[in-house]
Amino acid sequence: MQPLLDGDPNKVGDYRLLARIGKGAMGAVYLGSSRGGRPVAVKVAKPELAADEEFRERFRREVRMSAAVGGFWTATVVDADPEAPHPWLATEYVPGPTLHRAVAEHGPFPEHAVLSLGAGLAEALQAVHRAGLVHRDLKPANVLLGPDGPRVIDFGISRAMASTGMTSTGMFFGTPGFFSPEQTMGTEVGPPSDVFSLGAVLAFAATGSPPFGDENTPAMLYRVVHNEPELDGLPEKPRRLVAACLAKDPNARPSTGELLNTIGDSARPSGEWLPSDVTALITGHAAQLEQVLHRSTRQLDDSPAARERVDTLSPAGAGGPPASGSAGAAPHPESPSTAAPRRSPPEHPPTAEPSARPSQPGPPREEVRAELPGQVFRTAGHLSALLWSGFSALLAYGAIRLGGQFHLTASMRAVLALGVFLLVLSAVLSLAHALLPGKKLKINQDGIRISRMGLHRQIPWKHVGRVALVGAGKKQALAVWLVPGVSHDSRWWHRVREYRGASRIFTIGASGGWWKRRREARRLRAALRQYAPRRYDSRVL
Repeated sequence: MQPLLDGDPNKVGDYRLLARIGKGAMGAVYLGSSRGGRPVAVKVAKPELAADEEFRERFRREVRMSAAVGGFWTATVVDADPEAPHPWLATEYVPGPTLHRAVAEHGPFPEHAVLSLGAGLAEALQAVHRAGLVHRDLKPANVLLGPDGPRVIDFGISRAMASTGMTSTGMFFGTPGFFSPEQTMGTEVGPPSDVFSLGAVLAFAATGSPPFGDENTPAMLYRVVHNEPELDGLPEKPRRLVAACLAKDPNARPSTGELLNTIGDSARPSGEWLPSDVTALITGHAAQLEQVLHRSTRQLDDSPAARERVDTLSPAGAGGPPASGSAGAAPHPESPSTAAPRRSPPEHPPTAEPSARPSQPGPPREEVRAELPGQVFRTAGHLSALLWSGFSALLAYGAIRLGGQFHLTASMRAVLALGVFLLVLSAVLSLAHALLPGKKLKINQDGIRISRMGLHRQIPWKHVGRVALVGAGKKQALAVWLVPGVSHDSRWWHRVREYRGASRIFTIGASGGWWKRRREARRLRAALRQYAPRRYDSRVL
C-alpha cells in the first residue's frame, strides 16, 4: 500500500481514495472509503481504455455479470460506473496478501491449509459458475488471503458462458502455467477450465512452484497440453485432489460440488487455518488498513471545511441563540463577517477563548513509528555460536590434559600454549556472540528502524537517497545511501561500515545458514520494493 501519486484522483464516485494498492492491465487499484466509512478497493480504467468504445461495452457487460456473483469466498462488487470519463469498479476490500506473495515470502503451505484453501476456492468458483460466468484467470495473484478464508478477485476478464462476441480470433485470456489445455488450444471454455486452474493454484500453494514449471511461455503452453504435471512434492490427499483437477480431458475433471464433497468439513477455515507467518502478515495488513483509515479521518476532521462547519453549527461558534426571524439559519460559510455582529462579547476573554492558549508540547513524534506494520528481520546464529563455544572449550581442555601426559620440549609447549590460547579466545568470543542480544530490523512505510537491547536507530525514507542489498554469502548486507547533509555515525551497539559511499547497516549473512540467508534476502528485497519502490536499487552491487 503506497501513498497517492501526484496524478492520482482524490475521489471516484462517492468514494474517497486513500492509498494506492497496485496497478494491473486495466488500470490502477486504490484503497477507497465509502461515505459511511467502509473500505473498498476501487479499480479505475486507464485513459487509453476509457477512449475505447469496445472496452466500454465489454466493461458494461462484465460489471453486470460480476455484480451477480455472490458466495462467501468472492470479493463482492459494491458499485461501478461504466459511463464515467474513466470507468471504475468498487469491490469489497480484503485486508490480506495475495496467495502469490504469501507463498513467495513464507514458503509452501501445510496440508491442512492447502485443503482449506481448496474448499474456499471451490465454493467461490461454484458461485461464479451459478451466475453464468467462467473466471478464466484463476491464479495465485487473484486469490486474497483474508483472516477468515480466501477471496477470489478480478472478474475483469470473465464473460458469460453463452457470450461469443467479446473475443477475436486467435486471442486467449489467462496466465500461462495456470490456464487449461482448452484455453491453450482455443477450444470451448467452460467451468471445467476453472477447475483445472484451481488444481494448478493448489499445487503452487503446496509446493511453491506451478505444476508445469515457470520457464518461458511456449514451454509452459506445450507442457499444459502434452505433459503430466509435477506433483511429487504434494501430500497424499492434496495430490489426488490436484491430479483429478489437472486431467487433460475437461469431462474427466470433478465439478466444484464434487470437490467440496471430497474435501469435506475437515478443511473448514478457522482462526488457525494458515501458517503463523502468513497470519502475522494478514494482521499487519489489517493494522495498516486501520492506520490509513484513522489518518484519513483525522485529516478530514482537521480540514478547513470541517472546522468551518463546526464554527457554523456549534453554539460556541454562533455566540448565542439566533436573532428573531432567523431561527435555525446559519451564516454563509464564505461570509464570516456577517456572523461577527451576532457574537456576544465575552466577559472573561482569557476563559472565553481557550483556543488562543498555546498548546502544551507533547512528546516528540517518532520518525519511524514502531507500531506501524512492516517486515521484521533478526540476526540469528546464537545456537551455533554457543555450540562452537562449547566445542572450542572442550578442545582447549583436551589439549591441556594431553599435554600434561607427554614430555614436550620447550618449543612444543609454546606451540601448545598458543593453540590453547586461541581456542579459549574463540570460546570466549563465541560465548559473547551467543549471549549478546541480536539486532532487529524493521522496514515500514515510515522508513527503517534498527533495535538492540532497548536502543533504537531510525532512518526515515526522507533521509534515504538509495537503498540496496550488497555483497554475497555471509557478507551480504543492507546498504543505505543517505541524502546530502545527513550523516550516519557508528555506535557501540550498532556498528556501520562504509561501502562505496553507503553505510552497511544490517548483515543478512548473520541470519543463520545458507538457506535462511537466501530466504531472508528474498524477503528483504520484497519489503524494499513494497515500502521504498523509488529508492530501492534492484541491481546486484
